[in-house]
Amino acid sequence: MNTRTRIEACAGAMFAGIAVSTLIASGVVHAQAYPTKAVRIIVPHPVGGPGDIPPRGFAQGLSQALGQPFVVENRDGADGIIGADACAKAAPDGYTLCSTSNGTTIVNSVVRPKLSYDPFRDLVGIVQTGTLYSMIIARPEVPANGMIELLALLRAKPESITLGTYGAINMAAMVGQFTKSRLGAAFYPVPYKSASQALNAALAGDVQVVGFALGAAAIHVKAGKMKPLAINSEKRLPAFPNVPTLKETGIDVNYRSWFAFFAPAATPREIVRRINVETAKMIADPQFKTKFLTSQGLETDFPTGASPEEFAKFLQEEREDFIRLVKLANIPIQND
Repeated sequence: MNTRTRIEACAGAMFAGIAVSTLIASGVVHAQAYPTKAVRIIVPHPVGGPGDIPPRGFAQGLSQALGQPFVVENRDGADGIIGADACAKAAPDGYTLCSTSNGTTIVNSVVRPKLSYDPFRDLVGIVQTGTLYSMIIARPEVPANGMIELLALLRAKPESITLGTYGAINMAAMVGQFTKSRLGAAFYPVPYKSASQALNAALAGDVQVVGFALGAAAIHVKAGKMKPLAINSEKRLPAFPNVPTLKETGIDVNYRSWFAFFAPAATPREIVRRINVETAKMIADPQFKTKFLTSQGLETDFPTGASPEEFAKFLQEEREDFIRLVKLANIPIQND
């Protein structure tokens, strides 16, 4: 290599290095400057409850930390599809985020082949914000003091116990489907439009068994209005040491709801990380956790508050687990 060629090569390397440095610097500046205007948080869930109250708390904290309004926009309907689709198709500039559940992302991607968005292609996970455990509860007069006794009753007298469900994909519906197809113990399902309607029906005596978020279910159990049968946690919970997990009773339905922040797929990585860091700070704060998470029945098990990379790995594992559950419990695929 002659002197001129060597000089040209060095110059090329220098300019390439400058270009890379400029790109990195611009990304950092972009993240540092962000946000410069209001940020919209689409929530594909109804107002109130564990799908809505926590993101409102996070919106307040993000507004304070980042100096611009973070505004929650509820866009409920069609099992979360309307809001998630709007988020997936928004400009990937960090000014549209969404807070939604595994029902909207994992479940819909598996049981709805004609879904208008692909959560794994069109959305990027930012941070999980909490896991919602649920409890199967029964009216006091149900002639069984635990899930195992109830299953024995249903085998002897199929469809003699009513089960309040709400849509095709929720814990109560999955338990009903699993016990019928795998254990020969058939409930008589009674469909409602929402979990709250199913719970109110159980409290009124219109149905005998229902599944509901642990926080609210525990209130009615402690008041003596309902009795606990099983919890969908990995292990027994300290607050209910005598209540078995579903798996202990032979019901292999390891399904529980969780919530997380997502953004359109091409959102700058620096912005994703910044939202992740600020959200994780709030999750770690005891006062915030009590006010906005545990009050709604949400637990902060891993990967709550973990990095985007850890959350991405979790999402893939969750999808594989749910595909297995769909086959195991014979959950119908929806082709509409």
